[in-house]
Parts: sequence; C-alpha cells; structure tokens
Amino acid sequence: MTLLFETLCEYYDRIEKITGKIDMTKILADLFRKTEPDEIDKVVYFTVGELWPDYLGHPELGIAEKMALRAISKASGISTEKLEKMLRALGDIGRVAEKAISMKKTQALLLQPLTVKEVYEKFVKIAKASGPGSQDLKVRILTGLLISAKPIEARYIARIAVGQLRLGVGEMLILDALAEAFLKTREKRDIIEKAYNKTPDIGYIAKIVATEGESGLEKIKIKPGIPIRPMLAERLQDPAEILRKLGGEAAAEWKYDGERCQIHKQGNTVWIFSRRLEDITYQYPDVVERVKKYIQADECIVEGEIVAIDPSTGEMRPFQELMHRKRKYDIHKIMEEYPVRVFLFDIIYLNGEELINIPYIQRRKKLEEILAPNDDLVLAHMKICLLYTSPSPRDRG
Repeated sequence: MTLLFETLCEYYDRIEKITGKIDMTKILADLFRKTEPDEIDKVVYFTVGELWPDYLGHPELGIAEKMALRAISKASGISTEKLEKMLRALGDIGRVAEKAISMKKTQALLLQPLTVKEVYEKFVKIAKASGPGSQDLKVRILTGLLISAKPIEARYIARIAVGQLRLGVGEMLILDALAEAFLKTREKRDIIEKAYNKTPDIGYIAKIVATEGESGLEKIKIKPGIPIRPMLAERLQDPAEILRKLGGEAAAEWKYDGERCQIHKQGNTVWIFSRRLEDITYQYPDVVERVKKYIQADECIVEGEIVAIDPSTGEMRPFQELMHRKRKYDIHKIMEEYPVRVFLFDIIYLNGEELINIPYIQRRKKLEEILAPNDDLVLAHMKICLLYTSPSPRDRG
C-alpha cells in the first residue's frame, strides 16, 4: 500500500520532538518497515534533504523564502505581507505554512490525499524547471501541493522547498535505522555502510537492504562512473605515535593546495568527481584528455589533487585560482588562462579488480605501472618514513 505523505509527516513530527539518537533510530526503523520497498528510496531522500545522489547533479530547487511565501499566499488566501509578519514571529517557514493552511476557510477535505510518490515527483519537476518562466512554474507547482495539503503536510512541504527540513537526521542515522529495520540490529550497520561507501546513493542502498537484505548488499561492487565515498583519516598529534600505530613504517605525501579529485575511466569515457562526490568533469576537459592519453588501463579509478599552475613559470598557484574553473561557459578559454597539473596518489579499482583492501604500497605500484611518463598527470611526491628508536646501552657497547 502506497505511503501517504501525511503519514511521513507524522513520523517527522515525532522525530522533531526528541533529541536522542536511539529514539530517532527506532522511529525511523518503524517508518521504513511500513514503507513499500519501491517507495523507500523517496522516503530516505526526503529525510536526508535530497532528491537524488549528488553525483547525478545536485538538485537545486531554486525556491527562496519569498517564493515560498508567494505559494503559501496563493494556497491560503492570506496576503504575503501578513505571512512575512508571521515568518518574523515564528522564524520557520514550515510553521508559517502550517498555520496559514489551517486558517483556510475551505479545507481540502474532498481532495485525494497526497502520497509520498506524488510529492516527490512534484519536487523533481520543480528541480528540473529551468529557463524563462521557470520561477513562475516552480511557484505554481508548490502552490498546487499546498492547496492539496493538510496543515502538518504544509509544514514539511514548505521546509523541503527551501531546504530546511530541521530533523537533524544524517546519513549514518539512516543506516542505523535501515539495519534495525531489515537486518534486525544496529550492530550490522557496518555491512550497509560498506555497500554505501561503494555506491553512495542512500535511496538505492535502502531499496537493496529492504528487498534483498545482506545478500543484496554483498553483491554491490565498485563501478566506474559511480564515485566512492572518501575514507576519513584519524587525527593524531605526534608523528611518532602515528608511526607506532602503523607498525613503525608509513608513507608520507606532500600536501597540495588544490582540489581533491576522484577520476574514473571506462574505455574512452572519463568522469571527475570532487571530494563531495559531485561531478566536476566539465571543469577539467584538459584533465579528461590527459587521462585518456596517459593512463594505460581500460578501466580504473584513481585519486589525486588538481593544482593550478602558473602558465609562465610552471609554479604551483593557490587553491583559489581553481575557482575560475567553476564557470560553465568559455571553459576552454579559462583552461588556457588557468592551466592545471594533477598529482595522483592512489588507485582503488583497476580493470575489474577492487583494490581498496590491498596494502597501500601495492596500490602505489599498480598506479605507477599504468601511468605513462608525462609532465601534467604525475605521481604525488611520497617518502617512506621509519620510526627511529634509540639504541639500547647494550647495542651502544
């Protein structure tokens, strides 16, 4: 049975009223159990404040508070001036929408109840609206949703519209809830997280765990074109402590002042993803050509740092120089004015083989083997460091 949007909002209301992560997890797990598997991705996307994963293009709803107030005004019949006063008093566009819809003289009692699927599809239309007249179209779609909404639904529709859901639910809490709902215990979250690291689409992961459980998660493999979540390093203050923790030997690399990138190659197709897993391929057409030319592998995923280079001296420039590359127009002209060099430091996939679990030195060797000599796509500077231990008195003697 399809999930009503009102039911989702009731769960959100319960979550809003508590702060404990354990209680939040239980409420979300209960929600996930009651959601049909073919709709659970939409529920999860809404809950974390997105419509699809960032690597498919970050959705910009493009609805500011003033636009949302226009839609609330059209749906409720209350003037925008009065709504603005309410917003100043309440400080929450969602509460304004809820109050305004509750004050409507004619309630939407005879209208078909909103479903999660319907609301999701409407927001996708809002996100994809572009060009002349797109703002008016966005307001019309949002107005239609609010006209059909009950007060509690209006609260969350308005918040979703302006990107302020206010639930305090992050990705890891979602994974906890999925583990509790479908794997019987939060202790198995690591199994879900491992799959999520390989395919960072939390809606897709939710569908897999809901329909196939652990066996489905184990089938998820690294695939070129889908970015891998970067591993987070553990911080330690003392270099000696770091070396001791790593068995007395570690690789140290230069820290470059650039943009970390994850480069995927599959045949003649190349993708470049940022640290946040956003597709930034369009910013670096020169890097794409170098990857095709100098990386001698049919399929691979490598990581590196893109650094701006002074075109006259070849010296490295500050990170801020790369901001010029974010322009979507005249990129080839910008490319000539702000050339770059890529310093590669890791490889995590090669010709169908996942390399994430093999030692770093072995990965580095594989990276060296597939990289043809050149000056623009090079290996990061690296040194092997050893822990020095003072000789004992017996050794001195």
